Amino acid sequence: MKRVFLVSVAVAALSLAGCHGGKKDALDKGQVVATVDGDEITIFELNAELQGAPIPAGADRKVFEQAALQRVIERKILAKIARDRGLDKNPAFLLQERRAGELILAGMLRDQLASRVAQPTDNDIQQYIAAHPEFFAQRKTFSVDQVVFPAPASPDKLREFGPLKTLDQIIQKLTADGTKFQRGSGKIDTLAIPPEAAKKIAGLPAGEVFILPAREGVTANVVTQVNVEPLAGDQARAAATNAIRAERFAKAADSQLGEIVKKAKADVKYQPGYGPPKQAPGAPAAPGTPAVPAPAAATPTTGG
Repeated sequence: MKRVFLVSVAVAALSLAGCHGGKKDALDKGQVVATVDGDEITIFELNAELQGAPIPAGADRKVFEQAALQRVIERKILAKIARDRGLDKNPAFLLQERRAGELILAGMLRDQLASRVAQPTDNDIQQYIAAHPEFFAQRKTFSVDQVVFPAPASPDKLREFGPLKTLDQIIQKLTADGTKFQRGSGKIDTLAIPPEAAKKIAGLPAGEVFILPAREGVTANVVTQVNVEPLAGDQARAAATNAIRAERFAKAADSQLGEIVKKAKADVKYQPGYGPPKQAPGAPAAPGTPAVPAPAAATPTTGG
């Protein structure tokens, strides 16, 4: 009997005011680019703003700098108005501020680890390409008929799709549950999913349904066509470089942080009903589980 396979697997020109009579109000052109009600905006803050909107090749950097500076200025003015109205004491702001700070720190920790990962050599890249023909010389893509729907709230809810054998049955369940969905076609690149998942999908019988995580939630899929699309040249080198760095990052993160995180989690005290879900080996990870290491590659598992 066929069963569903589950795979667990974000310009206007600027005119700065001149000096007003003394050194105290003068702008240090090497560091400070503007002041807003006494609050200095430095070149480092401006550069950080520009990182969120990369400058296209050949574009006039000064125009983008001027526009970015205006955004910073307007944001500071609005933030001051909000503080004057006491919004910085609002519990909702305090929660978001703490969350943002934690995300920034976790990201900086990840970036610190990544910066210490050795860049692969040409020999490393060539060896990786030769050792993984399924990603390069024999790379496959799967054309699929698919249904896209929001991720279930828990692994147990996701496993309810295990006994279903067709996309029509998936749709019937989603309809009965009152879950919105979209049906269409798609394409799955073996480079974009864990190697174990790609291998499992390639070995499925014709018409077998499998579920993958997606940016929009999850997708239930049936392969309609298998295409061999070799990856070579600069694209292959870039893909191999990224894969090697990801592997090295995962090892570095596990060796440096794995035991620390594990020990810290063991000391967490939960109120009744809020503990982590009990999962069988290979079951989908709980939605939203944060981690500093790169996401672990998950393999397809039978549902039900």
